Amino acid sequence: MVGVHRSERKRFLDSMRELYGTSAVYAVKPGAGGGVAALSAYVDGALDSRIKSGLTIRFAEQLLSPEGRVLGGFEYGCDVEFWRDGAAVLEREDAEEVLSRLRAVVPRDVMAESLVAPRRNRVADVLPREARKPATLTVAGREHPTYEPFTWKLVDEVDFPVDVVYTWVDGDDPEHAAKRARHRGQDPVGLAANASRFTSRDELRYSLRSLRMYAPFVRHVYLVTDNQVPAWLDTGAEGITVVDHRDIFADHDALPTFNSHAIGARLHHIEGLAEHYLYFNDDVFLGRPVAAEDFFHANGIAQLPFSPFQFGVGRPMRGEAAPNSAGKNVRALFAADFGRHITHKFKHTPHPQIRQVLLELEERYAEDVERTARSRFRSLSDVGFAATMHHHYALLTGRAVPGEFRMRYVDVGAPTAREKLALLEQDAGEVDFFCLNDFDTPDEALEDVALMVREFLRSRFPFPSPYEKADG
Repeated sequence: MVGVHRSERKRFLDSMRELYGTSAVYAVKPGAGGGVAALSAYVDGALDSRIKSGLTIRFAEQLLSPEGRVLGGFEYGCDVEFWRDGAAVLEREDAEEVLSRLRAVVPRDVMAESLVAPRRNRVADVLPREARKPATLTVAGREHPTYEPFTWKLVDEVDFPVDVVYTWVDGDDPEHAAKRARHRGQDPVGLAANASRFTSRDELRYSLRSLRMYAPFVRHVYLVTDNQVPAWLDTGAEGITVVDHRDIFADHDALPTFNSHAIGARLHHIEGLAEHYLYFNDDVFLGRPVAAEDFFHANGIAQLPFSPFQFGVGRPMRGEAAPNSAGKNVRALFAADFGRHITHKFKHTPHPQIRQVLLELEERYAEDVERTARSRFRSLSDVGFAATMHHHYALLTGRAVPGEFRMRYVDVGAPTAREKLALLEQDAGEVDFFCLNDFDTPDEALEDVALMVREFLRSRFPFPSPYEKADG
């Protein structure tokens, strides 16, 4: 948002016409909830009178995919607010209504010498003369003039670094498949045979695109792999580091591992990793802009993506989903130590992580965590470390609270997958995250499913991220 004095509105609009009269820029009258009440394209001539007379005008361009799909509409843009002198506001017939709407708390004589905002903002709707001390604010590397109150760091802003950690494997790599086959005899529950769990359809490439598109707050990305690098990844790109399993597993005899529980139990040992980070599976994608405050409060408390689905009761059972068994094992530990029983799983979203919580867990439950880390394949004795254990322990020790996350889950191998992807496209702006998970696609359907997923992701995230090689 940019503030301009009301007396400068005509000069401002004349300058905009000169700059953008033959461009694809639109002027928009913002509607309720950030929507659009009216719009005019500069190339179409005169602006709609409802726009020109308004005290807030949004200037925006549509972001189109190469196929012409609107990826970003008029909900994105720069809002220009025309601030008025307080004396002029007091002279209006509806002055009391305006002051009530702004909840102005300054005396009328101070108001007369103040600047008044056209709408509410996070800092001050009324700027007294004494508060108008010139200052500069840096936004995206550029300095802009402002007043000192608008440079304040507010109490609810996250100002600590937040990193992202991805786990990734290319199961189609012959060397990786051969390693998996060599160790298949050590698979206690038969999950090694489920090849679809290890299949890569370039989900990571598009998940990274979604991250760059919608999460500009991320400081650094760490990609944890088993001696693999995607062919398209530029390992020299700024902001991303490839981490091999050997870099985080203290006991190399536990490698190779094909157990996501084991890998999750070692991620917090990445060198240089921030105290607060987000753990991504490569099949999780951002669907709209998010901020660090969506995952952490400013005091460092994590916001957790609780799911309505449960682990079930009873002991871990062969044939049940691996997260259920791992959750039941965590429940037994926490019931003994805290006198409380956990029941719920977590959504397929980015998982907020606090390193100190993970280090405490690793020390307090050393035997269980070490056993999980040494389990080459998923086992009925595993604990769900990075999600179930971290999240519930953080909650029980006052370092996390339940969060609100809007997400969609699509099993890409299910008969309804194509229909669900179409619905996801239709409701694109209503979803924070979505997960394209492969639960157990039959071998004969793998090729068709791969084509469907790639077509969807190419359409949804068509622009390469800085992490991709220039030659594609």
